Amino acid sequence: MNKRLLAIAALIRDGNGLVDVGTDHGYLPAHLALNGYHGALFASDIREGPLAAAKRTAAESGLSERIRFLLCDGLHLCPPEKIDTIVIAGMGGDMIVKILDEAEWCMDVRYRLILQPMTKAEVLRYWLVNNGFSIKYETLTEDGGIVYQIIESCFGGETRLTDAELFAGKRELCMQQALYACQLEQLYARFERAVEGMRGREELPRLKLYREICAQLAEMRMQP
Repeated sequence: MNKRLLAIAALIRDGNGLVDVGTDHGYLPAHLALNGYHGALFASDIREGPLAAAKRTAAESGLSERIRFLLCDGLHLCPPEKIDTIVIAGMGGDMIVKILDEAEWCMDVRYRLILQPMTKAEVLRYWLVNNGFSIKYETLTEDGGIVYQIIESCFGGETRLTDAELFAGKRELCMQQALYACQLEQLYARFERAVEGMRGREELPRLKLYREICAQLAEMRMQP
């Protein structure tokens, strides 16, 4: 297990059941089964190759009867009554949105969502806070020089985000303040370059938005 998956595993509490969507090699459910998770474990993937790799991982650990494998798109074959935790990690935020949007049953307070977007975290946060979900907690972990964002969310409540916080997350929801500060610097540099690249092209609709995000990030960088 790499640091990214270990950070996700650290957020998981024992419960009724869990589904790992896009399980790839199935390392996360196998790790949970070997480390005291007692609920049902489901591993799903849209492709036969990764699911076969996950089955091999389970077999090598003596877990073939412990984990159920689902060949399906997203949550389509997941039994809602047998789980309380949904993990979707290692894919773009737009793909995570598509998966959640196609499973309306997850819009229920009984489910805890642990989401780790590789890209487009802003798309995911926007969808969550505009579709009845609140963001409860965020964690950051660094692996191989990349900072990964992990979002814990559930249906109900309210989380208000500025445009900049759609990209960075809320400071008060994240405990890894050193990594959060590093992420702010990276985002500020990214948007500063984007604004500079559009200099003299005032007709571009996104230029005003990018300037506003730059200003918000600059303010966030100054906060203790």
